[in-house]
Amino acid sequence: MTPSQTASPAASSTGSSTGDDDVAAILTESARRFFSEACPPALLRRAETDPDVGPALWRALDELGLPQACAPDTAGGSGLGWAAVRGVIESCGEHGVPVALPEMLAAHLVARAAGIAVPAVSRITLAVARREGQELIADAVPGVVGAQAVLIEVAGRLMLLDPAHARHTPGINSAGEARTRLCWPDADACLAGSVPAVHELLLAGAAIRSAQIAGAARRVVDMSVGYANDRVQFGRPIGKFQAVQQQLAVAAQWSQMAAMASQLALVDSGEALDPVRVAAAREVCCAAAEAVAGIAHAVHGAIGVTAEYDLQLLSRRLKSWAAEFGSSAYWSSRLGRQVLAHGGDKVWDQVVALAPA
Repeated sequence: MTPSQTASPAASSTGSSTGDDDVAAILTESARRFFSEACPPALLRRAETDPDVGPALWRALDELGLPQACAPDTAGGSGLGWAAVRGVIESCGEHGVPVALPEMLAAHLVARAAGIAVPAVSRITLAVARREGQELIADAVPGVVGAQAVLIEVAGRLMLLDPAHARHTPGINSAGEARTRLCWPDADACLAGSVPAVHELLLAGAAIRSAQIAGAARRVVDMSVGYANDRVQFGRPIGKFQAVQQQLAVAAQWSQMAAMASQLALVDSGEALDPVRVAAAREVCCAAAEAVAGIAHAVHGAIGVTAEYDLQLLSRRLKSWAAEFGSSAYWSSRLGRQVLAHGGDKVWDQVVALAPA
């Protein structure tokens, strides 16, 4: 079932909240079922060295219709908003999906808000860039291989650029995911076709990474609980020891906080993202990534860091995703400035105002 078969664009963006919830539930269940079969740990390992993994997975996703979920109907999409695809993005994190599907969904939403037309069925990713002389430079861009376009923001202006016209410097993050440095040689020509950014691209990147962390944290907690129940030490499962139970409870609490933060950040049914909500969610999810990964490895012991064991596939992603699209320090600083902008008082009133109606 494709997103366009679940609901019309009008229904998804302007319909009742019940209709939006139904669409989100169907998409989430479809994504989880697909990723649980299509993205086993063996595939994540192979994706780090085999360039054929990405194209094959994209073809399967295209058949499911997920990459075009947030594209406008004029480009063959379903016109869905953030809330409808939050579960899909969390599922990408839960299974460590080795293609830039969250980035493509986010790029479509940011481009839609700015009125940028994306070619139909075009593979697209996104990046924050800077100008240095006559060059536009974007560091650690995800999903460049196979992409036909990159949505770039430079100093509050958006443009759609062809990665084939840029100089590529391949790289990877600590999870083994491809991150490419792109350099376009003619900044003036690139900026000539730019438009003002209606919604900040960095917010979109932070929001998707928060949702991915929420999904991965949930999976890591489940793995840790399962291991603690199976691993026998001193005649009984280590999950029966109070100290281990207490640590697992802390990890579960952080996982739930990350899930709530993701929901808060991606609550809008359209293209909008609230800067304060995203900043708060990003801070919570970065802290959750650190705490959950640390506790999981403490529970697993030495086996958790071995290449043969699956835990490191997700814990490395938790660490990497917490460092991308702004660190915890960056987002907590933004959040603090927002509080101080209101005089530093009535903080609780500001927190309550962030909650969805």
